[in-house]
Parts: sequence; C-alpha cells; structure tokens
Amino acid sequence: MQTFHIHIKGIVQGVGFRPYVCRVAEEMKLSGCVSNTNDGVHIAINANEKKAKEFYQYIIQNPPVNAIITEHFIAEIEKKKYEGFSIIHSITNTEPDLLLTPDIAICDSCREEIHDPANRRYGYGFTTCLNCGPRYSIQTALPYDRNNTTMHDLHMCAACETEYHNIHDRRHFSQTNSCGDCEIKLHYYTSSEQEAVSSEQDENLIAQVSKAILDGKIVAVKGVGGYLLLCDATNEVAIQTLRERKQRPVKPLAILYPSIEMAEDDLELRSFEIHSLKSKAAPIVLCRARKNLRICQEQVAPGLDKIGIMLPSSPLLELIASAVKIPVVATSGNISGAPIIYKDEDALAHLFDVADHILTYDREIVAPQDDSVIQFTELGQQIILRRSRGLAPNYFPSPFKGNTEYILAMGGELKSAFAVHQKNNLYISQYLGDQGSVESQESYSNTLTHLKQLLHFEPSVVLADKHPSYNVSAMGRQLAEQKQKKLIEVQHHHAHFAAVLAENDLVHSDEPILGFIWDGTGYGDDGQVWGGEVLMYQDQEMDRKLHLKYFPQILGDKMSREPRLSALSLLHDMPEYHAVIHHQFTHSEWSYYQKLLLQEQTLHTSSMGRFLDGLAAILGICTQNSFEGEAVMKLEALARGSHHYSSFSYPMPVISDSIDTGLFLEEMMSDVLHGYSKSWIAGKIFNSLEIMIEEISDRYNTRNLAFSGGVFQNALLVDLIIKHLGRRKNLYFHKQLSPNDECIGFGQLAMYHANKLNTKTTLNPSYVFSNTR
Repeated sequence: MQTFHIHIKGIVQGVGFRPYVCRVAEEMKLSGCVSNTNDGVHIAINANEKKAKEFYQYIIQNPPVNAIITEHFIAEIEKKKYEGFSIIHSITNTEPDLLLTPDIAICDSCREEIHDPANRRYGYGFTTCLNCGPRYSIQTALPYDRNNTTMHDLHMCAACETEYHNIHDRRHFSQTNSCGDCEIKLHYYTSSEQEAVSSEQDENLIAQVSKAILDGKIVAVKGVGGYLLLCDATNEVAIQTLRERKQRPVKPLAILYPSIEMAEDDLELRSFEIHSLKSKAAPIVLCRARKNLRICQEQVAPGLDKIGIMLPSSPLLELIASAVKIPVVATSGNISGAPIIYKDEDALAHLFDVADHILTYDREIVAPQDDSVIQFTELGQQIILRRSRGLAPNYFPSPFKGNTEYILAMGGELKSAFAVHQKNNLYISQYLGDQGSVESQESYSNTLTHLKQLLHFEPSVVLADKHPSYNVSAMGRQLAEQKQKKLIEVQHHHAHFAAVLAENDLVHSDEPILGFIWDGTGYGDDGQVWGGEVLMYQDQEMDRKLHLKYFPQILGDKMSREPRLSALSLLHDMPEYHAVIHHQFTHSEWSYYQKLLLQEQTLHTSSMGRFLDGLAAILGICTQNSFEGEAVMKLEALARGSHHYSSFSYPMPVISDSIDTGLFLEEMMSDVLHGYSKSWIAGKIFNSLEIMIEEISDRYNTRNLAFSGGVFQNALLVDLIIKHLGRRKNLYFHKQLSPNDECIGFGQLAMYHANKLNTKTTLNPSYVFSNTR
C-alpha cells in the first residue's frame, strides 16, 4: 500500500475541512491523518494510486460549503502505515500561506436549536457549529485552532467534548463549541460602576434586555465585531434620544428585523435582496420603503427613500430580536465619527454616555468590524457600500499572480482600507473609516499590526496615495523609512481606475477602456483637487483625457462639509442667480465669501461629488452635510420620485480638455426660477450625467467603459447607465469591492503589478519610485 500526501490552500480552516476529510476517508475506508498548518490543510493517506486520486478529486470537487480552495497538490511520499484515520495536532513551523476565514452568520440548524425548548442549547446565545460563528474577529494566531482564538481558556463540558470528537456530529472539531453548561458568560450593566447581573446568576437576561428596549431604553450589546446600540425603531422618542446622545442628527440608522417576513411588511424586498440578507455575510442591505411603515421612517432615515435593514447575524442578536418581536435600531456602538467600540473596558467607560444599559460577554474581539453594507439598483446591480464583517479580509481570486514580494498598500484617507499581497494571497482589510481622527488612526494601526502578526508579514514594498497630507500616506512613508523599504506613490484616481480594471480582469486588455472616475476629492498631478475624471487606458498606459471644468475650492475640506459653498463656487461668475442661495448664509458670511472669491483662487476642483453637492444646495435639498454624501443621497432619493425626466437633459459640452458646466448651470437655474419641481430637476441632473457619459464614449469611439469612485454608489445613476448603454457598450463596475475609497489599496496594488509587467517604461507618468535611505 502506497502513501500519498495532499496539500490544500485557501479558506480551509474554520470551515470544517478536517472533519469533512475524516468523514470522506471513513466512507472510502482509507487510513491516514489530516492536520492544519500555517499554509493550509495537509492530508496523508494509505491507498493505491487509483484510490488516492479518487479520494483527492472528490474532496477538491465537493469541499465544505464555506471553503474556498485556491491551490491543491497530491504527491506520493515515503511509505508510512496508518491505523484508521485521525485529526492530528496542528503544525505551526511553516510560513503562513492561506486565506483567513471571515466571520460567518448563524446557520439555520443553530437557529432552530436555540428556539427549540427540547434542545440543550435552547436560549443559548453563543451556539455555533462548523458552518457558522465568529472566525476572523476572534483569531489571534495561525493555524485556526481553539488555542489560537480568544476562546482558548474557555473549556468544553463533557457533552460538548463528546460532540467535538464525534466524527458524525456537525460540531466535530468545531473550535467555537460551547453550550449553557460551559457557557460564555453574559454580563448586564445598568451603570459603569457595578454589574447588575450575569447569566450565571439569572437565565433571563435576554428578557431583561428586551423589556428595556420595549420600555424605550437604549441598550449597547456586544456583537461579533463590536458593540451595537439597540432601541425600539417604532419609538420616536427613543430614536431621537439615541441621535442626541450619539451626536448623529440625521445620518441614517440601520434596522434589525426579527424575520424576513416582518421586514417584507415594511420594505419592497426583491429576491436578490432577500438572498443577500440571508447570506453567510448577513450584511445591512438598503431597501425601498413601503408606505405606512411600522417603524419611524423619518426619524430613521430622514429625507431618504431607502432603509438599511439586517437580519440577526449571531445567536445573541437572534434571541434579542425574537424576544422583542419588533424592528429595532441597530447602529454601531460609538460616538459619531469614532471607530466602533469593541473592548469591554472601553464600552463601560464610554458607552454609558449613549446607552442606558450594556450587555457584554466573556469572549474578546481582536479584529473589530462594522457591519457590511450593500445595495442593489432597480435592475439588480450590486453595489457594495461598506466591506467589513463577513466579507473581509480576503479577496479571491487574486488577479495578481507569480508574486514573490510582500506588498502593503496603504489605501486612501476616507473610507479607508489597506491591502496586503503575500505570495499569491490577497487580503483587504475591513472598513476602517475616515482617518482624520486620532482614534481612527489608532484603529487602522491596530488592525494592520494584527494582520501582520497573523500572517508573519513584513512588507518589502509600501504603496501610498500621492496626497501630501493624508495620514495613511504619512504612516506609509514613515513605515518605509523605518524599515528601509521601497516606497511608491500612486495617484488617487489612477488607483480607482486600476481597481475596477483589475476586478474585471482588464489590466492586460488589448482594447482601449474609458474610465469615468468620479468622487469627492483626490490629489491631482497638477496640484489641483481632482474628482470628475475621464481616463483612457490603452496599450497599458493611462492618460487623463477630460475632467469636469474646474471651479474654486473654497476653504479646503470645509467645502465638502457645506454643499452651500459648492453652490456659491459654481455660481460665483453668475451673480444674476445669487439670490437663489443668498439666504443660506448670514450677512457676514455672504460678505466674507464674496470678498474671498474676488481674490485670485489658486486651488480649484474638478470634483463631481462637489458639483452634485452644489446642485443639491441650489435646490435647497441640503446646504450643510451632517455626514459624508448626505446632499447627494437626498438628491438621488428625490430624483427617484420623479418619472418624467428621462427625455430631458442639461448640456455638458466638451471644450478642449474639460467638460463645460456653464450651459448646464444656466439651464438648470432657468428651471429653478420657472418653478419646476425639485424632483424633476434632480432626475434631469442624473439623466444629464448618463447622456454625457454616452456622448464622451462616442467621441472617443470606445465601447469599453469602466466606473469607479464614490459617485457610482448612486444606484439611480448606475441604472441609467446600464439601461441606456448596456446594449451597445461593455460596462464594468466593481464586484467584490466598493467604488468608494475602500478600493484604493487594491488599486494601488493593481498599478504596481501592471507597471512591473509593462514592457513600456511606465504605466503611469505620475508613478513615483523612491528608495528610502
């Protein structure tokens, strides 16, 4: 009898791969062993060549439901005799070379158990199995074993041990296994000074939490990736109290529904939205609201027609939602602008500023993550708005092959996420937010340190945005200098374009591709603020062909917070229309800004985000953003309410290398003064952008169009593009990544790899190489 070795890489740990291999081997009457290592799963079997290949092909072709196989090998090795088939201790003496398993939402089997009075896990909030439970959020080292998670000192009871060692049980070698007899203890606080009660003292903690919510209280509950703030979504006072305490006046709040059936009473759910809500990532999904909702729509999502909803992603949330029996607000446990709180001591120190009660438990979180957020257009196109819990930190399949370097891409400043390329594995961090605060920078640094420790990763190359003032870029420059590594800077919008190209396997395209890269801000090669760019990718070279006509950038980042400043900038040469926006400013403000605009302006912007902000302010929809993107989100919602604009548009002619906006503004202001409805004008605005895209693509005789940047989070605009151009153009959007700045790190990697493989001198004229000394 021969001996064969099988090596499998990918997401093969924390998904029940070893127990699965055991069962298949038993069914095929094979002897051998299986183990985890830092580079995947290793199997040894006694078999003849025919039987070994049959076994190998079966497990590769029929892996566990949550597994992803990236590489696999079989080879005959030195003969060794095995008695039976067993799972042996993991080996850690190899270099990490595998993907990391994301957190997996509660499965149907575990959900049924916690609601079954006859089951021993009835009412237990940490019920998991091989097919569900926390993974990335609790993993402290590789390989994935219980002793390498934050459950390492929580010992299983005899019943759980029996399950753990039973080859036919779905908890066979389930590393997160526990039950009420070896429980992860809950702790309930009504003040930061003293614990009110624990699950060890009172089995009815869930009932206490649900009663507090129904009584109008705000309860902070520790979720899988961090704390959530829960309150009654049908109680206006409770929601307003939450907003006031959290300092979040109008930013939309997510709603947790106990069931999909209850959600369907309030929202127009389509099959793909239901599928996403019930997926193993269990994200927040933005859905169209019905009329006469049971929830307080105007308090939950003021001025918007979509509501972000979610189903319980963990057993604890499942029990709370089922006990409350109504929709509850479920928003990140933080103070507005700060990262999600995930440490128990921080929750007790800070969350009582917002919450009346806190429910926590004895399992640490080491990788904090917000909930992922997704929306679908009316035509079913998926748009990822936030990539985090359940989706991070892997990207598969990687478009970058044959890599021998360890590369760190720092990403962007807003909606930040970094990317790591190690061997042939690609990791993109969870959403890390705006890096303007010290707390966010600490969160970014801690997440990077954690991932580096898991992967034993130290970069040989650091990629960073060219912006001279980005905190993440400064961090990258400092890291490169300290470690004496090569630093490469990549222009922001080139990274956006490269990201959508790489996601669609277009980096080596033989045909020209026109990229529409529209966002709020990015440091341009000419020192101006870019954001309304049309780039051409041809013969592995990227060129800026057109941009939205420059207009003055007033007072730096203040302009992104105050759409009225964008309106003033757009209309500064059109004094006949100043009366439309004059009332948005105090007398002293108006006087100051008029004097400012009379001075020579050195900083200008081509930003489509700021352009749309300005149009929203002109219409009086939103003059000051209380959260990023508020004005444009409300403009989109208003436009969706109009159905009579599809044959109307404002002109946006190309003059030299810019897309002129003068006639657009003239005609729009005429519509405003003639009293046309705001929704009709809003619809006409987005229709104009689609027509402009069509005209420009025809001008360059290009059939391949790619789209990236935060503006393309706009579902209405994406649908208009697909509806009018989809039949005669090839349209490329992001798939696994958000079009916002979360894709920048990935795009920086794409630029780097494309440049290395390019036979020409450089892919990007603004691509700067510098060896730090």
